[in-house]
Amino acid sequence: MEEVTKAVFVSGGARGIGKAICLKFAEDGYQVYFTYKSNEAAADELVEFIETNYSCPKPKGFMCDMTNPEAVKQIFKENRTDFSSIQTLVNNAGGHGKTVPFLFCSNDHFWDMIDLNLKSVVNAYRETLPIFIKNKGGRVVNITSLSGPKGNPGHSSYAASKAAVASLSKSILKEIGPMGITINSVAPAFVETDSIKDLTEKYYKLRIENSILKRMATAEEIANLVHYLGSTSPAYLTGQEIIIDGGISG
Repeated sequence: MEEVTKAVFVSGGARGIGKAICLKFAEDGYQVYFTYKSNEAAADELVEFIETNYSCPKPKGFMCDMTNPEAVKQIFKENRTDFSSIQTLVNNAGGHGKTVPFLFCSNDHFWDMIDLNLKSVVNAYRETLPIFIKNKGGRVVNITSLSGPKGNPGHSSYAASKAAVASLSKSILKEIGPMGITINSVAPAFVETDSIKDLTEKYYKLRIENSILKRMATAEEIANLVHYLGSTSPAYLTGQEIIIDGGISG
C-alpha cells in the first residue's frame, strides 16, 4: 500500500516562528505548504533550504494576504487536489504592531490588529476544516500569545485579538471535536525573531529582567511544541492554550 504523504499548511511561514515551524515539519518528512504576504525572497530562500537539507516533498509557498477571504479561498481552490492531504493547520500569520496605550490608540490601528490576527485565522479555518471533516481527522495549532490570557500594556488590540483566537478555537472545537479534530493554541511570551528589532531598548530590557531564564525563547523552541501538538500529541490533549514563557507567568 502506498504511504500517504503527511502535509502541513502554515500561514505566515516565510520568517520568524513560522519559518522555524516549516523547518521542523520538513525535518519530519512533511509536505510543507506555507503562505507569505509579500517577502518573496524569504519564501524562495526557505523553499531552497528545505530542498537542500531535508528528505521531504518539495515545499510550496503561496503569496497570500490571509486577512482576505477571497485570496485564501482562491489558493485552496487552485490547489484542491494537493491540499486534500493537509493533516495539520498552523495559524501563525499575524503581528503585534506598535506599542501604544489604549487611550492613544487610533480606531484604525486597533481594528487593523483585530483584522490581522483574527481574520487570518477565521479564513484559514473556513477553508481547512471541511478538508479535515471529509478526512475524519486533522490537527490545528494556533500561535496566540501570553498577551491574550495575561494582558500587555501598550498592546491592548494585539492582546484582544489573540484572546479572540483562543476563544474562537475552543468554540469551534466543541462543534467539530468529535469528528477526530484536535485544536490547541500555543501562547509564547518573548521570542527572538526579526520582529523585536522595532522594540525600544527600555521595553526589551524590562522583558528580559522579568524573565526567570533571563533570555528570550528561540523560534525553534516554539516550533518544537507546535510540531508535537500538530503531529504526535495524544488526541486527548485538545482545547488547550499552552503558555510557553520560560516561567514568567508562573
